[in-house]
Amino acid sequence: MTALLALELRLQWRQRVPAALLGLAVCWSVPLALLPAAPARAVSPYLLFVEVMTAGTLFAGALTVTDRSTGAAAALGVSPARPWQRVAARMAPLVLLAVAGAVPVLLAGRRAEQLGVALPAVALSAALLLAVAAAVAARRDEFVGFMAALPLPMAALFAVPLATSAGLLGGPLWYAVPTTGALALLRGESPYPAVLVLAYLALWALAAVVFAARRLRGKDAAPGRPAARARPLPARPRWLVFPRADLRNVTRDSMLAAVALSPLLLALGLRLGFAPLAAWLRHHRGVDLAPYAPALAIVAVAVHVPVAFGMTGALVVLDDLEDGTLAVVRTSPLGVRRYLAYRLTAVALLAAAGLAVAAPLSGLVRASAAGSLVLAAALAPLVTLATLAVARTRVQGATADKALALPLYLPVAAWWLAGPPAWPLAALPTFWIVRAWSGPDPAHLLLGAACLAAWTIPFAGRVMRRLA
Repeated sequence: MTALLALELRLQWRQRVPAALLGLAVCWSVPLALLPAAPARAVSPYLLFVEVMTAGTLFAGALTVTDRSTGAAAALGVSPARPWQRVAARMAPLVLLAVAGAVPVLLAGRRAEQLGVALPAVALSAALLLAVAAAVAARRDEFVGFMAALPLPMAALFAVPLATSAGLLGGPLWYAVPTTGALALLRGESPYPAVLVLAYLALWALAAVVFAARRLRGKDAAPGRPAARARPLPARPRWLVFPRADLRNVTRDSMLAAVALSPLLLALGLRLGFAPLAAWLRHHRGVDLAPYAPALAIVAVAVHVPVAFGMTGALVVLDDLEDGTLAVVRTSPLGVRRYLAYRLTAVALLAAAGLAVAAPLSGLVRASAAGSLVLAAALAPLVTLATLAVARTRVQGATADKALALPLYLPVAAWWLAGPPAWPLAALPTFWIVRAWSGPDPAHLLLGAACLAAWTIPFAGRVMRRLA
């Protein structure tokens, strides 16, 4: 166990996992510290629950997938190390980092008096989530597939506690989901003693570790993709080779198909859920959600859809890089330049198609926002390039995705800001998506296109130099 922990610590340090997780916690603590005490206390439990506790799951999945693709898992499979020891060694540093990251968030959220209860809740919840992530990654050979599969088991662990805290669900039955009690402890409003909630959470975390170990057992002897009978791709025309391969992967993998259909699912969720949620908040909480509908549409449609496709495109390239596909591409007639051009074009077209579906179907996007959606479609390849400019591995890609979230979503605040306070955000492309939302102002569209080009061109040059 000592040797496994030492190996894992070296691996995570080399991949800059501690710097990423602690840096993200500090970044979230700064705006919390700037908020007044009441809003900071209200927001900090949810920030801990949604961000700090879950950040390590991406790294746990990326490291596990990398072990399988590189053969490290096969080597460990014939070593004296048992599967549960390998899972525990991977989780231990990530749990400690989650606890360390929770401290500045709690202090900035003016909840220092809850450290004694909140930190054990964070530790046990992080252990549960990390074990679930390790179990999912144990059967995935690509990081994109892991990212597509992870939301399914995580849905209940997050949806039920959030709905319970909002008052949408009531009664003790919903506390059977272990994370419901964890969020209640973080909010300081648990209806049950903290000792009982933590003990129940610990049992679930232990069960998740056992499940992850069983999933890991028997999979070590077959690193990489399992052998499968497949029709060879046609040699001509050459430019159809990658599109046909991508289409085959999507149709063969139901998880990747769900990623491709995510804009449709998102739009249906907004169409069917926004009105009931707004009515419930108005009648039970006295909150009118209607004035916030444009900002919600900008975040959920105009920004989220292209960002999701852009990040997925970057993770596909990183999978190809670590699996050796790009090494073959470098020596083929296709070349890295055409390969990258194809990936960026595919990302832009998929984002445009997703926006074309999600915008009218959501019921929250007006026709006057068409110009803003054009800028949004061009945001997707920029996200891909920005991720690849700083990441060389799946783990670094997960770090980049987390780090890009704040500068990409922060300019949505420009919806409320006017004049000099909004000017610092003008250097970010999403600022102009917000500004062009109300109508197709040529000045906003031209400045938005110039801002996108100013970021895209240098990033493209850097990525080409790194991949060549």
